[in-house]
Amino acid sequence: MTAATAEKTSKSSEGGKAKEPDAEILCPYCGDNVPNLLAIDAGLRLRLQEGARIEKVPDAVCDGCFKMLLKTVSKGAALRAEQRNKEQNRLLLWRSRVQLVKKAKSRLAQKSHGEAAVFYEKYLRVLEIVYDTAPGKLSPSLFGNSSRAQEMTVITSVYWDLMRIYDTHQSYSERQLKAAEKLAEFVRFTPIFSHIIRKAESQARSAKNPAAFQRFLKASKSARPRCFIATAAFDGYCHPTVQTLCLFRDQRLRTRPVGRAIILLYYRHSPQVAGLLDRHAWLKPATRKVLNWVAQREFVRNRLSL
Repeated sequence: MTAATAEKTSKSSEGGKAKEPDAEILCPYCGDNVPNLLAIDAGLRLRLQEGARIEKVPDAVCDGCFKMLLKTVSKGAALRAEQRNKEQNRLLLWRSRVQLVKKAKSRLAQKSHGEAAVFYEKYLRVLEIVYDTAPGKLSPSLFGNSSRAQEMTVITSVYWDLMRIYDTHQSYSERQLKAAEKLAEFVRFTPIFSHIIRKAESQARSAKNPAAFQRFLKASKSARPRCFIATAAFDGYCHPTVQTLCLFRDQRLRTRPVGRAIILLYYRHSPQVAGLLDRHAWLKPATRKVLNWVAQREFVRNRLSL
């Protein structure tokens, strides 16, 4: 074999060798060894960080992780859209509640009790959806610390009307008792407490189911602790000043640790003061002046949102 032939054979042999595979790379996201990585551009990185809430996004990932991150972005966008739709629906429902109450009161004035009850029940269901609570589980705690606290007065009037509607037929007695329980739960947080109490006392005398009204009266009075000094000074709890002070206690003082401590101290010592007022009636006019002055202060009125 000549030298030229040997050199040609040698080159041919080198060209026929199998090519060495590229060294495998570690994916910084999943930790697997992979042949190559795909770069994550700035747009995808931003969507992953802001939309999918993924704080640490590598500069490049393997093909499998890249596809998974793309799905994550799509899923996050879908979830955000779903959440926005829910919020919009809740807002629309919240706005619709006013018309539902108006329609119910209109039907009630026309003595269309069945239709009025349907609109009232729809109103209550709207609130349950808006506040994400189970049917029949509305409670004052959902409203007490929000800008919608005044809604409790509307709810109270709705439960009162439902009590009267369900009193029209004995077959609705169970619904009437449930309305009575919810009415007693809400009425103590509203400025119409004394008004509803007086109407219930009157209605109980002519009702077809007086037991429901009596249960309401018992529950509402026991659930609203007596404001001892004010009640003694005004000879009853129905006076507007007493109601204002009770509302201030229930809506404001009870929501704060310091306020609850003040209430506890008041209940510990006020019965003695109330007894003194009952024994010495000449002290009541001066006490009423002081309590009226307190109830009329901006500090109290501005915090009741009445």
